[in-house]
Amino acid sequence: MTLNRFLKSFAGALAVAALSFTLACNHKKGPEEPKEFRDIAEKIGEVDKLGQKAQAINQDQTQKLQEAGVTGIRPGETMQLTEEQKKALEERIKTEKNSSYQALLQEVLDKDKEIKTLNEQIAKIKAQLPKPEVARENDNHYTMALRYLRKRGVSETEAKRLISRVNVMEKLAPGFEIYHFYTNGVYGTWVSQGKARITPNDLIREEREKIEGERDTAVAHGEKLQDEVNDLLSQKAKITSEIEGLRTEKAKLIDDMNALSATNEQQKAKLNSLHYVVGSRKQLETDGVIIVPVFAKDRAGKNWTDSVFNKALDLRASDTLVIKASDVGLAKIGKVSVVPGSYVKDEHYSLVISEDKSTATIKFLTKDRFKNDKVVFAVTD
Repeated sequence: MTLNRFLKSFAGALAVAALSFTLACNHKKGPEEPKEFRDIAEKIGEVDKLGQKAQAINQDQTQKLQEAGVTGIRPGETMQLTEEQKKALEERIKTEKNSSYQALLQEVLDKDKEIKTLNEQIAKIKAQLPKPEVARENDNHYTMALRYLRKRGVSETEAKRLISRVNVMEKLAPGFEIYHFYTNGVYGTWVSQGKARITPNDLIREEREKIEGERDTAVAHGEKLQDEVNDLLSQKAKITSEIEGLRTEKAKLIDDMNALSATNEQQKAKLNSLHYVVGSRKQLETDGVIIVPVFAKDRAGKNWTDSVFNKALDLRASDTLVIKASDVGLAKIGKVSVVPGSYVKDEHYSLVISEDKSTATIKFLTKDRFKNDKVVFAVTD
């Protein structure tokens, strides 16, 4: 038989963890710890101390086995050899010529003795402890504690009160050993590793690190989201500013368009209007607006300027102009001269003086000819 097969065939497992235990009682003035509880706590502490020592030796033994070339040993396994197997191993050591390899095998035997002694001490102490419940998948420490107390005759209300005063683990790993203690109204509970792959403390640490990791991830994600929100708010402010700018620009464009439209309308009105002045012929001559020759038609004078023609008639809307005698300071209208003389009566316009000679009505027969032109209507009595 090879050494590797020989050792593996007698492998055994021992798992000892740091224990978590708490105390609760039904006394209002605080817990009165009974002697039994103190004894159990001391034994648990002793088992824990021995277990930690056994774990350290076990790790050292596993390393020595690996150095000796023994494979297939899982982390945490310890070797428990019978007397017959020890003798076989001792004989192998005697025949081994390699002193270093021989020393390693001897250390394996020495470590086995230490572990066996520790296991015996642990087993002896655990025999004095209450029988634990072994946690299974999805078991709950609170539920197990409540079930234990109810079986001991404690009312559900009192059981819940007692449990609320002790620390119970949020999560259990399969294989954990759950111990309970209840006497004279005092309840205590603790958890050991048992055959679980992890110690209670390591599980608590893992869960805490997981929660902290999730918290840190959530915080980082929150900060990222906040950065994105801030960026979106910045973009929103920028877009809002741009929109306001566009609104202002739109308003300005509308104003410009309205102004342009008004100007355009004014230009249209100007181009489609007759620009004229009405006055007495004598006064217009005196003002130099027209010249009245002896043997010719009246014509433009030296003061024939745009400012003189301050009246306009939009020919798109009307083709008739009514002149009142009173408007030019006369009692009646005898004649109306149209300057410039290029406008021909009854061809370009018609002129009708009322019977009472108070008004003269001029109708523009060819409106396009009069559009955007300057005309003087010189009235005589």
